[in-house]
Amino acid sequence: MRLGLQVGITKTQNRSLSDYLIGLAKQADQAGFSTLTVPDHFSLRPESTPWLRRDESSSIPAVTDFYEAWSVLAFIAARTSRIRLSTMVSGITMRYPAVLVKTADTLDALSNGRAYLGLGASPGFGADEHQRMGLPFPPAGERVTRLEEVLQMALQLWSGEDKPFEGKYYQLASTLGDPFYIQRPHPPILIAGQGNRMLRLMARYADVVSIGFAQNLDDMRAKLETLHKHCEDLNRPYEQIQKTTLMMAPTAHNGHLDPAVLNTFRALAELGIDEVMIGAPADPATFDLLATELLPAVEKIPVTGR
Repeated sequence: MRLGLQVGITKTQNRSLSDYLIGLAKQADQAGFSTLTVPDHFSLRPESTPWLRRDESSSIPAVTDFYEAWSVLAFIAARTSRIRLSTMVSGITMRYPAVLVKTADTLDALSNGRAYLGLGASPGFGADEHQRMGLPFPPAGERVTRLEEVLQMALQLWSGEDKPFEGKYYQLASTLGDPFYIQRPHPPILIAGQGNRMLRLMARYADVVSIGFAQNLDDMRAKLETLHKHCEDLNRPYEQIQKTTLMMAPTAHNGHLDPAVLNTFRALAELGIDEVMIGAPADPATFDLLATELLPAVEKIPVTGR
């Protein structure tokens, strides 16, 4: 099993984000964390971000602003050499799709083949964010349909074929070009989601999927079973798809992590989860424990089906 990091990129007081990211990324790269992901948002109201840690002694801001995700990933890529990089994930309503594909293509080239194209259908809680940024926010069903078009567009752009792309929502005059990416056949496609239509898209297009949260094993088991069925219907080997999930960083007590946390990782591995993305802790001492205690232990856990 692999261990990745989900890193927050919001404005925080009393620290330089650039210094924090440089230190964290270099430590994660050297320690052997497999992937570093960042959320792709611009600004969210507090009711949309219950997962964000906030200082109870200070007032809650009207909105939480995020640094632009792909710029942050490029900044990190320049200071690391091994760790893989992705958004978790980019909603397809946030940027024009062909530009987003070009952005991921460029990051893969500049990072020497370490980028994912992380995509999602844009979560429902983002409606306010879109309105304040002047971005259209179609209904959920349309967003999923648009996501499939974007996936088809990405594959055609990466193919370099000299022909138009003619979708219901997106049209390109030509997809002729010489993509920059290094990975073959293209940067891996990472899709996050959980609804039945999303799981079917994952079965058809994803190289990597992010499903649910580690705390709800029964829900995750059900979604993986649905994904497996869709793979069978599409005649695609289920084993071809790498599976990930998100998890809050374990807490430390008396200078050590609770050994019981490994039971959760073992249970996830039994479900076939290949990688767990844990939230990067704000406390440097806890990060050191993750790197020196948790990471080596997790890497020894076998994953069912691998």
